[in-house]
Amino acid sequence: MKQISLALAAIFLAGGTAIGSVDKANGKEAGLITTMISGIPHSQFFGLAFNEGRGIAVGGKGVIFESDDAGKTWEKVEKSPSELAFLSVASRGKHTVAVGQTGVVAVSTGPGQWELGDSGSSSRLMVVDVNVSGLALAAGEFGAVIQSSDGGRSWTPSGPDWSSLAIENHFGTGEPSLYGAWVSDSGQMTLAGEYGLIVRSDDAGVTWRVIRAMNPKASTLHALYLDERGNSFAVGQEGELLISSDGGETWVLQKVETDLNFLGVTANQEGVVVITGMRVMYRSLDGGQSWTSVREGDTTSDWYQAVRAETKSGKIFAVGHSGKIIRIGS
Repeated sequence: MKQISLALAAIFLAGGTAIGSVDKANGKEAGLITTMISGIPHSQFFGLAFNEGRGIAVGGKGVIFESDDAGKTWEKVEKSPSELAFLSVASRGKHTVAVGQTGVVAVSTGPGQWELGDSGSSSRLMVVDVNVSGLALAAGEFGAVIQSSDGGRSWTPSGPDWSSLAIENHFGTGEPSLYGAWVSDSGQMTLAGEYGLIVRSDDAGVTWRVIRAMNPKASTLHALYLDERGNSFAVGQEGELLISSDGGETWVLQKVETDLNFLGVTANQEGVVVITGMRVMYRSLDGGQSWTSVREGDTTSDWYQAVRAETKSGKIFAVGHSGKIIRIGS
């Protein structure tokens, strides 16, 4: 039977409510967590990106918020190109692209300006990444993988031949849903998802090789953070935490004291690593060698989906339930 990711239940409700009014009184620090903005209870943010002082948060009903001051303040984009939910956003160099429900893709043409791209797909796209040259990779439900060479304006099918990787008598392994994607500036591509799968292309999507084979008993991986110079991380269901010291070629399972679902992971250059999830958050101050559970505010009662480090300051932000954007740490 195909493994279903309960941790992404909020995404399947993403067509629901748009981000509502912003709480302008927020931004007051209460310990480790600072709430930057907050919307109405049934609104959601699913994706977050930072690029040279600019922040982008995306969510339900096509909502897009932007920051032009490295996450200190946020403003809603008044003219979103779609009312479909955006589930992920990536930004690097001059390229910013968001993806989401039924294959929707949007690219930014400037601050507050967005237009639709043509994904050629009707599948729900859960994740996107892009490098400085505009090579983009998006993936999602039931093995959907597409790539773009022009920063997300046009797309072509990509990904491995899933049938060749499928496990006999396990139908779902022939179409694994994918939640993690990474594109390096050299053009190397990495995907992660159901059944603990990690695959990689060294030639910009022409061929693919298995880094971590599918296992019907393995936890779904929901997010990747890759670093060629330091530790890399993959996180997923039931507190799954994998660490790599060689840029994602080999992975080691690290135990943490939780069986709750992890949804996002990021790190900054100072060795601070944050994992977000469903009623759970963990932080490391030593590059992932040791971990502390963050039990402040609503981190143990609600969910935060995407987490990113601002590229200049290294400050770490997360987005999630109730249209919230929070900063973790000073």
